[in-house]
Amino acid sequence: MLFKKKVPILTVVVTLFMTLLFQTVGFSRSLFEETFNGEGTNNPGTIHIGTLPAKPDPNKPVLVFVQGLTNNSTIWYEGNNMYSLAQQQGFETAFVELYDSAGTPKSYWDNGALLADQLEQISEYFGGKKLVIVGYSKGGVDAQVALIHEGKHHLVSDVVTIASPHWGSELADLANSSSLGWLAALIGQDNEGTQSLQTGVMNHFRAMTDSKWQVQQNRYYSIAGNRAGPLFSNYWFGGTIIPGASDGVVSVASTRLPYAEELAVRNWNHGEVRHGSNSFPLFNNKVQISKPMEAVALHDFSERTNQEELDFLVRGGAQDGFAEETFYVENDVKKITINWMSATELDSVELIRPGKKERKTYNVKSVQDTEFFQGAWHHVLEIDNPKKGEWKIRTHTEEKSAYALLVSFDSKLNKQIKFKEDGNKKNWKNVADIGPGNSRGNTPFTLFYDIHFVPEKGNTNKKIGHRMRDYRQSKRNNENNQIVIPYSEEGSYNMTVDIEGVTPTGDKFQRTVIKSVYIDDKGNAY
Repeated sequence: MLFKKKVPILTVVVTLFMTLLFQTVGFSRSLFEETFNGEGTNNPGTIHIGTLPAKPDPNKPVLVFVQGLTNNSTIWYEGNNMYSLAQQQGFETAFVELYDSAGTPKSYWDNGALLADQLEQISEYFGGKKLVIVGYSKGGVDAQVALIHEGKHHLVSDVVTIASPHWGSELADLANSSSLGWLAALIGQDNEGTQSLQTGVMNHFRAMTDSKWQVQQNRYYSIAGNRAGPLFSNYWFGGTIIPGASDGVVSVASTRLPYAEELAVRNWNHGEVRHGSNSFPLFNNKVQISKPMEAVALHDFSERTNQEELDFLVRGGAQDGFAEETFYVENDVKKITINWMSATELDSVELIRPGKKERKTYNVKSVQDTEFFQGAWHHVLEIDNPKKGEWKIRTHTEEKSAYALLVSFDSKLNKQIKFKEDGNKKNWKNVADIGPGNSRGNTPFTLFYDIHFVPEKGNTNKKIGHRMRDYRQSKRNNENNQIVIPYSEEGSYNMTVDIEGVTPTGDKFQRTVIKSVYIDDKGNAY
């Protein structure tokens, strides 16, 4: 007969504690084979060498994982099986920490230069074995700077870009607009990383990059998601701003490079697309050292710019106590979606509907943003068949804060108003396809616009600077409804235009347009 020996409770507790401690320390040490140039995940320049797979495949390159805006290397292995899947398939791996890891996002010029040095060290560590870069979001753009502009293309065979904004993101335009300036500054998202991803700035980057011979020295692959959800999440919010299909942060069209093979566009949002279970099987068999270069079909980017509608209004400012905004709804609007973004979490908002005098309190669901407006709270309300006329919204905070109001309109008017280039991107014109009535045929508009200008810094690399100049003008123009960007020197011009007009039935309407334009030292606009 077997007897169980009695063990003192204290001994059991100590033993369990030591076991857990050993496992924790052991896991921490075994997560990587080696870490150099720093410790942890918040030191820019740090390189983590992945633990060797059980059966390393000599025919497979080293996978170098590059994170995105405001991320660090943990996005690849915490809540993500990308790292473990790569090991199971015999890949050696490396993970880098760029400037974003320290909470100070930099432009792709700065991150790319840092990554170039890291690629040299990783290549040397693995004895010159070819590398494959797997870049998530802005990390895919950082990688192109390292390979093409910093000359490290010879170290790499393939580049896999996952949800990368190669042509920028409209959310970056919004973050750098005058309407969201207060909020972006308060939550720390008024940074060089976000500035560099404005669509105009990225159009300029593409013009500087895609014609270089170094582009042809690596194979490029792209992966994208087209799910801007779930409902009322920050991905859903992004999908309401970005024209066309998107993952809630980056449009599908923006993820496409003219010389890249598109591996898939699937039903994923921006957070889901980077998961190993989703994207790893798509490039697993593509990235082989011995695989020859292949011709790929060219993608046309014009589809994205042709889908834009004028469907939202933006307001914003500082808040200390009560903040109130007024907006107008025209006739025949099927639905309005009100999104009050704030640096402070709220549980309710107050509304005054047209013809009413009393404020009505509405409970709202709050969702914290984890992307371009990381740290801000979205408070969303949907109203079907809203009454036309003047609406007012008010909120209250106990501490100093900042807010942005975004109202989207489900209205046929959205397709009847156009704000488009007038000859080139330095000149813009507002036009409308609205029949005669109270509009007197030609539909006069009142255009209020702010232009935020950020000049270049330095002459060798195109780095987005800190100094900002504002052009604030209010203009009424019944003939051409035109705005001309006051070009003075090279840099980024972010234009926020508030449009007010009258429909043929006499209803006042309002819309906001945000455009990012980059003008180089020769006066060319992108």
